[in-house]
Formats: sequence, C-alpha cells, structure tokens
Amino acid sequence: MLVVTTLLVSIMATVDMSIVTVALPYMAGNLGATPDEITWVVTAFTAGQAIIIGITGHLSRLLGRKRLAIVAVVGFALMSAACGLAASIDQIVFFRFLQGLFSGPLIPISQSILVDAVPGKDRNRFLSIWSMGVVGGPAIGPALGGYLVNELDWRWNFWINLPIGVLALVLISRFIRPVASRQVKTDWPGLVLLAMFLVSLQVALDQGNRLDWFSSHAIVTLFILAAGSFVAFAGRGMLIGEDNVIRLNLLSNLNFAACCLLIAIISSAFLGLLVLSPQLFSDYLGWSVLTSGLVIGSYGIAAIAGSLCSSHLAALLGARAAIALGCLILSGGWFLFSRINLDTGPAQAMVPGMMIDFGLMIAFPLIASQAFSGLRPDLRDEGAGLFNLIKTLGFSLGVTFLTTMIYRATQSNWNRYAGNLDPTAPAYEYFLQYTGYTDGTAGTGALLTGILGQQAGFLSLVQVMEVMAVLALCAIPLTLLLKVPRKAAVTASK
Repeated sequence: MLVVTTLLVSIMATVDMSIVTVALPYMAGNLGATPDEITWVVTAFTAGQAIIIGITGHLSRLLGRKRLAIVAVVGFALMSAACGLAASIDQIVFFRFLQGLFSGPLIPISQSILVDAVPGKDRNRFLSIWSMGVVGGPAIGPALGGYLVNELDWRWNFWINLPIGVLALVLISRFIRPVASRQVKTDWPGLVLLAMFLVSLQVALDQGNRLDWFSSHAIVTLFILAAGSFVAFAGRGMLIGEDNVIRLNLLSNLNFAACCLLIAIISSAFLGLLVLSPQLFSDYLGWSVLTSGLVIGSYGIAAIAGSLCSSHLAALLGARAAIALGCLILSGGWFLFSRINLDTGPAQAMVPGMMIDFGLMIAFPLIASQAFSGLRPDLRDEGAGLFNLIKTLGFSLGVTFLTTMIYRATQSNWNRYAGNLDPTAPAYEYFLQYTGYTDGTAGTGALLTGILGQQAGFLSLVQVMEVMAVLALCAIPLTLLLKVPRKAAVTASK
C-alpha cells in the first residue's frame, strides 16, 4: 500500500504537467484570451513547481515529511478547484502558479519515502513501479485531457484532481509513517535568489521561441537575471553551507552528480517522444486521433515491460551495465525512428517508439536508486529535491531545444528546397503534368508551397530524431562515474 500511495501521489503531480495542453484552445476561447496569453497557463505551473521541488528537503525538515505531503496534496486539490472556477486568464494563471507550488514536493517526497521504506536489495524493483508514475503521468496527460474536453468541459481537467486528492490524502494519512520536524533556519535571501533564478529561466525557456529568443529584449533580460541570480545563489550557498535552502554540496558526491546529469539527459530524450509523436502522426502522416492514440498507447506497454525487466537486468549485469544498455536501446529507438518516411504505417511507427520507452524504463529506476546509494538517510529528502529539480530543468531544456530546433530546421530546409526548385527541369514539368497543373494555373503556387512545407517540416523532425539518438549515446560514458559495489549484482539477485 505504500507503493500504491507513492505511485498515486507521483501520478497526480506529473499528469498536470501535460493534461491542459490539448485544452488550451478551448480555454482561450472561453476565457477571452489570445493564443500568446493562454500559454502562461503552462508556464505558470512549471515555474511554480520548479521553485518548490528544489527546497523539498528544507520543507521536510521544517514541517515533517508526512505533514508536508498532506499540506501539498490539500493545497494542490484546492488550487485545482480554483483553476476550474477561474473566470479570467489572470485568475487561472495565478491559481496555476499556486497549483505548481503545491505540486512541487509531491514527486521528491514520494521518492524519498519509498527509498527509506525499502531495503537496498529491493529498492530497484520498487522504484521501477514508482517510475511508471513519473514517466507515465506526462504521457497519459494529453489523452486524458482530450477525453475530458470532448466529453465534459475543459474545467474537468482540473476538477478531476479533487477525488484523486481525497484518495491520496486518505492513503497518506493511513500508510505514511510520520517523521518529526526539526528546528531549522530558513535562508530567506537564498530562497529569493533561487526563486528569481528558476522563474526567470523557466519563463525565458517557455516564451523564448515565441518571442524569437535573443532578438527580444525581454528574453535577454530574463537570461541575464537568471544567470546573475544563479551565480549569487551558488556563491552564497558555498559560504553558508548546510544552512542553504538547497544543499548544493550534495553535488560534490560524484555518484549523485552523475545520476542527476544522467536523469536530465534521458528525461529530455523521453519528452522528445511526447513532443514529436502527436505532431508527426497527425500533421504529417495524417492519422486519426484513434490511430495515433493506439500507437502511443503501445509505447506505454513497452514502458511497463522495461520497468519490470529493470531490476532483473541490474541483478544479471550490474546497475552500471544495465543503465548503459537502457541508454543504448533508447538511442537505437531514436535512430530507427529517424528512418521513417511519409508512407510509414502504424505498425512501423510502433517499434521505434516502444524501443525508446523500453530503454528509458530500464535506465530510469536504476538511476533513481543509484543516486541515493551514497547518501546518508538524513540527506535523502534534500537529495530527492535536488535530483528532481535537475530532472525538471532537463525536461524544460529538452522541450525548448526540441521546439526551437524544429522551428529553425524547418526554415532552413524550406529555404534549401525552395532555392533548388528549377522550373526548367524536366522533372518539374513532369510533376505538374501528373497533377494536372501548369505554370499558369492559379493553384500551382499553393500546391508547391504545401508540398515544400510538408517535406521541410517532416525532414526537420527526422533531423531532431537523429540528434536525440546521439544525445542518448552521450549518456553512456557517464555510467562509468557511478560507484557500484562489485557484488551489487549478487546482492540484488538475492
């Protein structure tokens, strides 16, 4: 029941990262917001979540682990209700920010609870189950959100959290062991600097592509503010040591730091699949929503299979080799995905996506477990907060990198294809004859523009997939930094 409790809490927090994405156009129409304004519904949530994730350890010491979990769940449910009742864009952005604040502790606190409750030899197996919530939440969010919008109303994207929150509250009260709070001092200047860094960075990443990045004075200002506040926060943290709201000295543990970097890389590769798949299937391959949903659903089945195999592979090969194997399968899936074309069918698209999720779920729980192998029990809450903060930043950086690269690559490919278009070439004339158009036909320009746009956009997706394959390969050398006991595999098998 403790596993069920932590799994439910993690799913509740991660689903809301993506559940509103399909509802944004409906929300904009209902609230009278422009397309630019409605994107702040997503930005406000991620900014609020990022602030609190990192200081979960400090809040756990201040309130006690169980009390913090209860406060977070109650606050999250209440802010969800407020979001569903919002009557204007300003109100929903404000409540979404508060919802993000309350959701921040849920993932790291559920992870540290499970790590403390399960002995080291069984930890990989139980974290594999927990990881399904962390990875599965963002995956099922758009599907669940689309269903609620079609069948009920966009406001149910938020109200659905109320019964889930009540159930989570009952489970937390019944099955989570209370840990006493401690007398701690809050470093308020450090907290302000951290909030400035995370909010300015998150807003710059979310809004940068829309405002054309460094051509925008607002984006430049945000990046300068983020860099300055981070330097000040890190410098202050080194001076005051353990009194800082985030114990940055945990990163001096090479094993923990390598795990944080690994999780950021593979998280980016995973979110790439969530970003690219819907666009690829609907816009370029022309599949129906049902077909796309079935194909993406098959990826979830592969993720479950990977999580079930994870601990067994660690027992057989050792944690380091099993993580490297997961990254290799992840990279192979992306490379295979990059070989598709516009005639690809559902069966062909299933295999690479299933490889990606299978490889991810082999590596993810092992990295989550390995990160805590060298930390003292009293540092696990702080470690979980910092670990998940870096994972969240990896999510944000990965999505920003993908969307920017797709946009830039599409422009570049368009210019290259259009520049090579030769009206005097025989192939050009044959093509127009085949389609029934001529140079003088009114629709010729629109026809060629549509074809060039489709080819340029599809090629940009393929190029991004190749980059994702290389990124996953780059994670493999980091496994050499992990400090795995020589007999870890034997211990795990017992």
